[in-house]
Amino acid sequence: MILIFLLFSLCVAYDQSLSKHFINLSQATYCVSSTKEWNCITCESSIKPEYLVENNGARAIQGFDTQTNTLFVAFRGSSNIQNWIDNIQISKISPYNDSSIEVEKGFYKAYNYLKPELINNLGDLSKKYGTNKISITGHSLGAAEATLFAYDILNDFTNYNILYFYNFGSPRVGNPEFVKSFSSFSLTSFRVTHYFDIVPHVPEEFLGYLHISNEIWYNEANSEYKICNDLNNKEDNSCSNSCSPTHCTSFDDHLYYLNVSMGNDPSCF
Repeated sequence: MILIFLLFSLCVAYDQSLSKHFINLSQATYCVSSTKEWNCITCESSIKPEYLVENNGARAIQGFDTQTNTLFVAFRGSSNIQNWIDNIQISKISPYNDSSIEVEKGFYKAYNYLKPELINNLGDLSKKYGTNKISITGHSLGAAEATLFAYDILNDFTNYNILYFYNFGSPRVGNPEFVKSFSSFSLTSFRVTHYFDIVPHVPEEFLGYLHISNEIWYNEANSEYKICNDLNNKEDNSCSNSCSPTHCTSFDDHLYYLNVSMGNDPSCF
């Protein structure tokens, strides 16, 4: 009965129009190299970009979102997604006070190139717009960085309130202890996956990695989605994992979410 209630609550809470809003924002991070260039195809007028933070190939955009009345942080994925997948590091590190919590070394390294400036900018944005509410989003590697950022906010910067967290095509970020710790917070997040997208299946589970909940799995045509049952720190084998391990090999599905082409070249100008 409790599980049915939780799944029903997720079904109500998942907002496809908001998801489209955040996939547009995630795609915009690939397209703009300055906050003055807010004129790409997915650059919605409700977004007020204030900062573009870039370091060692990692990039994020921060500002204010008038649609959700939140500060936002949007993380860009890799500029060369196929090469990034081929070169994913599978080693884990324990950067937190609890040494049993481990995350993938490369994701954490990329995120930490941006973290200090992102945190500083949040303080300025909060003062300017008079709110502590945040939206966080990202695609691909950017989804992994968004997950690490959300975890830091939940743990260390509790003066902020994460109102929306939508990520797309995320790889697995950490071990089961990381997932358990992440899910201990009262945050409703949505991890959107698309059909046979290859990226949600790396690094592999047998290497000790696990996805955070709550998965929303779209069919190939992006016309229907399934609310997945992954609330007990496990992955739903009837969702994206249903094509594992031999059929989840599509780069095309990774680069096409909610009918938006993702990456540096498509859907920009």
